[in-house]
Amino acid sequence: MASNEPKMRSITGKLTANKLTERDDDFTFNVIYQANRTIKDLCRLAAANSKFTASELESAYNDLHEQAKTELYNASTVEFGFANNSLGVDGPFIGPDAQFDPAVNNVVLRCSPRTEYKNDLKNISVIVSGTSDGLPVITNVTDVTTGSVNCDLTPGGGLNGTGNRVKIAGAEGQTVGFFFVSSTDQVETAVPATSLLRNEPSSFSFIIPQLAKGSYYLEIATQTTGNSKILLKEVRRNRFPYLLYVGGKPSDDDEERPGVL
Repeated sequence: MASNEPKMRSITGKLTANKLTERDDDFTFNVIYQANRTIKDLCRLAAANSKFTASELESAYNDLHEQAKTELYNASTVEFGFANNSLGVDGPFIGPDAQFDPAVNNVVLRCSPRTEYKNDLKNISVIVSGTSDGLPVITNVTDVTTGSVNCDLTPGGGLNGTGNRVKIAGAEGQTVGFFFVSSTDQVETAVPATSLLRNEPSSFSFIIPQLAKGSYYLEIATQTTGNSKILLKEVRRNRFPYLLYVGGKPSDDDEERPGVL
């Protein structure tokens, strides 16, 4: 049996060249996610080895979740899920008599991993399954209308993004560009080339199509390389590993975890 066979507690991923350094041998590790699990999914899976039904487990979770929110919103530190959670306030307070100003201050949620999970992570084996040469990688997107980072989408508004090898380029007859893929039915909506406002190797900007309410993955397909005069032989396509939402992010019950191709 090969020593690199997946184990019970292991993650598999591919190496992608790190363009933030000058070294040619510097790579980052991108996890290959196996599934998206909602709260409903977890309750269904847990019910197989529990005396409670999936609906009973979900009902209990919902009650705990509401109680956790009540305590959190009343300035308690709350241990819930994988993290210790607390509220904070960011932004400047100028002078000893300063008051909260919604224009510059925000209430923020702060989460830190619980100690038991930090210890568990040390026992997870990591399997490198290969190298993703020339793969375009989106690292961050911002919805211009709301200022939301890696979350909201406003149809008809702008979307700014950063990444590596994200310039859209391709040979004649090749399908390249940005695509929104519905997480529910996998239907693709292409971003028209005329909607692309900025097209650079490390940044992009475009007008978001008129997407229906729901959750979407953003994918990029391009033949770009580090040399503007040379194209890859094949189109390389990659998925941004966060779900993006039109109409607001759903409740935790229905939320999906990020995944990649």
